[in-house]
Amino acid sequence: MHRTHLPPRHLLLALACVCAWGGNFVVIRLGLADLPPLLLAALRFGLVALLALALPRPPLPWRDLLVYGLLWGVLQFGCLFVAMAMGMPTGLTSVVAQSQAIFTLLFLAMAGHLRLRWLHAAVIVLAAGGITLLALDQVVPIPPLALAAGLAGAAGWAAGNLYARTFAERGVRIDSVAFVAWISVPAAFGLLLLSVANGDLAALHWPGAQALPSIAALLLYQALVAQLFGALAWNQLLRHHGPAVVAPYSLLVPVVGIALAWLLLGEHPGPLQWAGSLLFLLALALNSLVNRPVTAINGGNRP
Repeated sequence: MHRTHLPPRHLLLALACVCAWGGNFVVIRLGLADLPPLLLAALRFGLVALLALALPRPPLPWRDLLVYGLLWGVLQFGCLFVAMAMGMPTGLTSVVAQSQAIFTLLFLAMAGHLRLRWLHAAVIVLAAGGITLLALDQVVPIPPLALAAGLAGAAGWAAGNLYARTFAERGVRIDSVAFVAWISVPAAFGLLLLSVANGDLAALHWPGAQALPSIAALLLYQALVAQLFGALAWNQLLRHHGPAVVAPYSLLVPVVGIALAWLLLGEHPGPLQWAGSLLFLLALALNSLVNRPVTAINGGNRP
């Protein structure tokens, strides 16, 4: 019989994941002060990809690793980093990223795997209303292109999650660390190519030697804490308790993201943005009640 709640040690592990992922939005913001977004993302995935030298390739065709790596790394994280560089507030980025759950709902319906009912419609309407309020706030205006990039990244996250479902449907058993390492290879190369094509290296003002330790620490946090620790810990929780029990804790990620952005960066969302965030979180909570959460191999693909 499955537990309906987490025991204390697993609760602490879930909260550690939530704090690691929520805090990573602040870490990304700090990294963007010294490096262009696509190059920063490429370096993050490049660090993780080094593990592929020591780990066996997952039992998947190269095509699967390439497609998932591009959806998960290049589309999701590339758009997210670009959105923040274009002016998307740090805390609100953690909210917009959660719209992946709404895109997952829509993609399932479009593929004929889910029949939309009135509760699903309520989730979509609430989420759309929340995003609209974020966009309308003039106290802390969000550049429209930044918001669009954030939503595109969330759509990439949802597409990656659904693509990962096909692995389980084929009965493929995958080690989460090896999987994260190997899909980081196409993610790192794709982001680096986009960065070079964008002229990032030519225009880059290389940070001085005094900034290198802090940049290295920020990259290590993203690669080791947010990505590898998050994947290992979250999948451990999923194996023991299942997505129905574990997934609701992910609703705390934007709460942590907003709180840390406020405490550490001095970000203060406008009144409509507070209302929009609450409305959006309400939509996510309702969605977790009416839909079976989608399990992802990569610890939920968190930023």
